[in-house]
Amino acid sequence: MSFKDMFFKKDKRFEPDIEDVPLILSGSFEEKIRNITNLFENCYDFSIREFLVEKTLKGCVFFFESLISYENVNRFILKQFMHPCHEKPYSFRNSETILKRFLPVHKAKTVTDTKDFLHAIYSGDCAILVENIKEAIIVSVHKERGRQVGEAIAETTTIGPQEGFVEDISLNYSLLRKRIKTSKFKMEYLQLGRLTKNTIILAYIEGTAKKQLVDRMKKKLSEIDTDGFVDSGHLRRFFQENNYSPFPQEILTERPDRCVSLLLEGRVALLMDGSPFAIIIPAVFIDIIKTADEAYMHYYIAMFIRIIRFTALLISTLSPAVYIALTVFHPGMIPTQLLITIASSRAGIPFPAIAEALIMEMVFELIREASVRIPKPIGPSISIVGGLVIGQSVVEAGIASQAMIIVVALTSITAFAVPGYATNNTLRILRFPFMIAASISGIFGIISLLLIILIHMVSRRSFGIPYLAPFGPLNVKDIINSFLHGPVSAQTERPSYLETGNIVHTKFKNKTSKKGEKNN
Repeated sequence: MSFKDMFFKKDKRFEPDIEDVPLILSGSFEEKIRNITNLFENCYDFSIREFLVEKTLKGCVFFFESLISYENVNRFILKQFMHPCHEKPYSFRNSETILKRFLPVHKAKTVTDTKDFLHAIYSGDCAILVENIKEAIIVSVHKERGRQVGEAIAETTTIGPQEGFVEDISLNYSLLRKRIKTSKFKMEYLQLGRLTKNTIILAYIEGTAKKQLVDRMKKKLSEIDTDGFVDSGHLRRFFQENNYSPFPQEILTERPDRCVSLLLEGRVALLMDGSPFAIIIPAVFIDIIKTADEAYMHYYIAMFIRIIRFTALLISTLSPAVYIALTVFHPGMIPTQLLITIASSRAGIPFPAIAEALIMEMVFELIREASVRIPKPIGPSISIVGGLVIGQSVVEAGIASQAMIIVVALTSITAFAVPGYATNNTLRILRFPFMIAASISGIFGIISLLLIILIHMVSRRSFGIPYLAPFGPLNVKDIINSFLHGPVSAQTERPSYLETGNIVHTKFKNKTSKKGEKNN
C-alpha cells in the first residue's frame, strides 16, 4: 500500500465533508453545475465561468479568485476552448484529446472523484467541466502567493546560505530539492485537517533514514484527526510523546541548509503549507545548542562556540538560584570582599532574596513579552528604556539590590545565546523551580532538582532514541563528532544513536592510499 493510499483509505475520518455533499461529478452537465453552485453558495470569491465551444458544446470553469491567476485562466484555458479556428467540436468530447491537444499547461490531469475535485479547487487549481465528458479536468493556474524566498528571520547567520523557508510549500521543497540531487531523496504527500485540508510533505533520504522511523512517522500522521492546523507549531504538538516534559522533542528550523544537514544525518522532516518552519524528527538534547553555522567554521572555533553556548545554558538556568543559595545558605563560599559588597547593596532591602529574585525575573519577563507584542519600530527603544529605567528605579527605591540586577541581566543575556525559541521557553520555565529549590535548601536543593531533571531526561526517548544521547548511553566517538564538532577526519560517520541505514557519510581516499604506501 502506498503512502497516499494509507491516508485515503476507506476511513471516514480522512474523508472530511465528503459525506455531507452530493457526488457533484455524477448526473447531467446541468446537474453538476447546480450541485457545485449550491455547495459554494455564499462563497464570495468562488467564480463560475460558463462558455461555448464552437457554438454547440457547453463548458464551465470553476475556481477561487483569490487563489488563481486571471491571466493564466484567460490565456491557457478560455482562449484555448473558445478559439474560433478549432477543429470540429467532437475533438472536445474526449478528455484525453483535450489534455494532449488543447491545454498548453504542464500540470493538467483528469479526476472522477468528488474528493479530488474539491481538493484541487481548494488548493488553487482550476476545474473544467465539458458537456458529455464524465471526468473533470484540473489545470494548475496558481498565482504567486505570499512572500518570496528571503533571509531567515528567527535563525539569522553571518556566514552560510541566507535563504529561509517561506509560507509556500512548493518553494520550500524546491529549496531542499536543489540541494539534495538524488532519487533517494523522497518527499511523500498527504492531506490533513477536516476543514483546513493542509498539505503536508514528509521528506527523508531513503536508505539513510531508519525505515522504522519513517513507518512510525506515517503511522502517527495517519492517526491525527482534527479540524486543521494553522502552522507547523500546531502540528508538532501531535508528535510529543511526553506531554508533561518541558524539553523540546523536535527541531523547528526555517533554514533549508540546516534542514538538509539534519536530513543527511538520517532524520525526517515535515513541511506544511502556510508555515515557514520545518519540523525535524527525532531530536536529542544536544541539538538545542547546535546551529548550522558550525558547519561553515573551522572545527576549533565551532567547538569553542558550542562550549560557550553550553555554558550560557547553565548560567541562564542556574545563576539566580545559585545567587539565592550563596547569599542565604552558604555565604562562607563567597569571597569576603565580594560578600561585603553584596551585603552593603542589600542593606535596606525589605524582601528576602527569593522574593527579590522573583520580582525582578517577572519584571524582565514582562518587558520581554511586551517588546514582542508592541509595534516593531518602537519595540527596541521601549525594551531598552524600560530595562534601564526600571532597573535604576528599583535600586533607588530599595526594592532590589544592584547585585540582583546584575544577576538577572546576565541571566537574560545568556538565555539569548542559546539558539531556538522553544529552547529559550524551556529555560524560562526551569529557572523558577531552581530558584524555589535554592530558597528551600540552598545548593543541596539545586543539586537535588538537577538530579531529578537528569533522571527525567535519561528516561525519555525521542522516537525510540535516548534523549541524552550520546552522553547516555555514553559514546565517546559521537561526543567528539556531534557535541565537540571535531575535525573532518573525525566526522566520517553519522551519529550511531540515529541507527541509520548507512553509517558512513565521508570517505578519505588519500588516507587509504597513504596507508597502502606505508604497508608496501
